Amino acid sequence: MDAAALIAFNLAILGALVSPGPAMMAMLRAALSGGRKTGLACGIGLAFGAVSWSALAVLGLTALFAVAPWAFLTLKLCGAAYLIWLAVSLWRNASTPADATPPRGVNGFRLGLLTNWANPKVVVFIAAIFTTVFPAMPTGAEALLVLVNHLMLEILFYALLTLGLTIPAIQHAYLKFKAVFDRAAAAVLGVMALRVAT
Repeated sequence: MDAAALIAFNLAILGALVSPGPAMMAMLRAALSGGRKTGLACGIGLAFGAVSWSALAVLGLTALFAVAPWAFLTLKLCGAAYLIWLAVSLWRNASTPADATPPRGVNGFRLGLLTNWANPKVVVFIAAIFTTVFPAMPTGAEALLVLVNHLMLEILFYALLTLGLTIPAIQHAYLKFKAVFDRAAAAVLGVMALRVAT
C-alpha cells in the first residue's frame, strides 16, 4: 500500500474528528460530566462506531445504498430518532447535578457507539475518503491495515481530547454552566437530527 495514500486517509479522518458534530457533542458531555474514565469509554465507543462504518464501506455498503435507497433512508430515520432521543434526554437532565446517576444509555461506551451508529452519513463520508484517497478499494491484509490504523487514530485522538477536557479548570467551568451547556448541546443535537433526517 502507498504510504502517501495512508497519510492522506489519516489527514482526512483527523479533519472529520476535529469538526463539530454529534461525536464531538457526545465527547464533551461524557468527559466533562463523567471524568476521564467516562470520556475515554465514550471515545472508544465512538472509535468502534466509526471503524464499523469503515468496515462496511470496504464491504460495499455504499453500493447497497445506491441500489436500495430505501435502506439508506431507513437508516437515516433511525439515526435521527436516536439523536432526538439523546437531545431530549440531555435537555431534561440539564439541571441534574453532574455527580448524579446519568440517564440509562447516555454514558460511556454505549453513548459513543450509538452516537456514531446513529449517523449514517459517516459511511458516505468514509466511502468518499476511500474512493478519493485509494486507487482501488483496499482488500484483504491492506483493508485490515487501514481499519486497524483508523481505530488506533480515533482512540488516540479521543484519549488526548479526554485528557484535555478533564483538566480541573475546564471541568470547573463546565460544572458552573452545566445547565446552559447541556441545553445548548441538546439544541445542536436536535438540529443535527433534523439534518440527518432530511
